[in-house]
Amino acid sequence: MSVQTNRNKPRKTKGGYRHFPSGGPLKRHLSAPARGHGQPIRPFDHIAIDGTTRFPSRRFAAADVPRLLIDGYNSRKIGRTITKGKWKGLPIYTLTLVERETCPRTCKAWLTCYGNNMHYSRRLIAGPELEEALWKELHVLEGKHPGGYVVRLHVLGDFYSVGYVLMWEEALKAFPALRVFGYTARHHRDETIGRLLWELAHSAWDRFAIRFSGQGLAEYGAEIVPPNGGTPHVVCPAQRMKADGKAMTDCCATCGFCWQGTKTVAFYEH
Repeated sequence: MSVQTNRNKPRKTKGGYRHFPSGGPLKRHLSAPARGHGQPIRPFDHIAIDGTTRFPSRRFAAADVPRLLIDGYNSRKIGRTITKGKWKGLPIYTLTLVERETCPRTCKAWLTCYGNNMHYSRRLIAGPELEEALWKELHVLEGKHPGGYVVRLHVLGDFYSVGYVLMWEEALKAFPALRVFGYTARHHRDETIGRLLWELAHSAWDRFAIRFSGQGLAEYGAEIVPPNGGTPHVVCPAQRMKADGKAMTDCCATCGFCWQGTKTVAFYEH
């Protein structure tokens, strides 16, 4: 666990929670450092190899959970409220689907998905029920945050159908306060899901900043690179160290690089 400075020392609040003045995550327990790309699947993990999560008991229908979009304080890497850039002051919510079930098999992290280490994450089952429930929650958030709010797509999982992409396109029209950022392993030249995402990202980047992973793009991309190798891309500031050995920023909420501009971002593989 990294040492906190006095300025950014977590403080207890009502209910025993802790928060960082910088706008980082609000949590009851501080998290251990992220392990990066995740442990590989062992040969006998047939469920995952067959195209689903290693933790099938953590799959939930939309009707069986209290909420779908989770406050960013639950994620150390995301954070609760954006503190800089064009979305400054907006709260972040996250959505977690079932890894592999919603992802293309061409994903370079198919076997090493960091979901392999996420034993307790609640994964939502894709489909019309999810989309109907999401629409209702977005309607509620629109009233709660008329000045703007952000949804991170997806902590786990990916855009799984043309209809699901079109739902988000309609949501951008129906809910003016909505902003979205995230990543997809769908190929931008795919004639179905990937192509729709590519067109939507380009036409609405100021509100739909979805990056395309592992496709060698100079813009609108995200790449995994060796920690000791060179890269022409900007490395995620949360993974870059300053002279004093501390990260340049705490989390997504205190950074904003991935939605502030279009240059491809690189993440170190652990």
